[in-house]
Amino acid sequence: MTDTLVSIPVFGMVLTLISYWAGLKLHERFPYPFLQPILTASIMVIIILKIFGVEYQVYNKQNAFLNYMLAPAAVVLAVPLYRNIHILKRNIVPIIAGVVCGCLTTMGCCIFFAWLFGANKEIIVSMIPKGVTNPIAIEVSSIIGGIPELTIAMVVFTGIFGGTFGPEVIRLLRIKNKVAKGIALGSMCHAIGTARAFKEGEIEGAMSSLAMGLAGIFTAIAAPIIAGLLLYELKTEN
Repeated sequence: MTDTLVSIPVFGMVLTLISYWAGLKLHERFPYPFLQPILTASIMVIIILKIFGVEYQVYNKQNAFLNYMLAPAAVVLAVPLYRNIHILKRNIVPIIAGVVCGCLTTMGCCIFFAWLFGANKEIIVSMIPKGVTNPIAIEVSSIIGGIPELTIAMVVFTGIFGGTFGPEVIRLLRIKNKVAKGIALGSMCHAIGTARAFKEGEIEGAMSSLAMGLAGIFTAIAAPIIAGLLLYELKTEN
């Protein structure tokens, strides 16, 4: 059975699409935060791959087309942003300030708690870029001497957790400003948070997509500097 599935070039892509469709239907029927489509679809895919013994590398290769379409799909995020360009112009300073503060806080917390629990320097620097989308996080992690595979895992976990519980935490804190909601989700939870932000509203989604891009740019610039300073301090301590 495993050999048969592996021999079907579109098996991985079909599995991904069906799992996500099933996740959407499940969430429509039971709209609970912990039943986000991306989370449930990921669990379905993992279970099926384990049952049939399909290697992740094979599954990932069979999803090449979907992976390729990620970049064109990201361009679509510019449409709602363009429709709300007046909001961007009116709030440009707080938007940039929010993204920068969010990125610095994320990186600072990662460094502090990883150090607090005795993580080595490779793990610490691997966690620094976890707040941005995967393509940027992978490259940044490689540049600063991290472990890209660990960074990917942290990015996915952050996105799923933030996309699942982020809006609920925002509501719990009684934050009602739509721009603030979008910036929080986009700068902290990248693509998955942005997908959830669009469910909250078009303004939230547009601001989240903007924040995701700005966070990626800022992290790509700031992470190597922060990692360099951190590694220098660890070296002098030793």
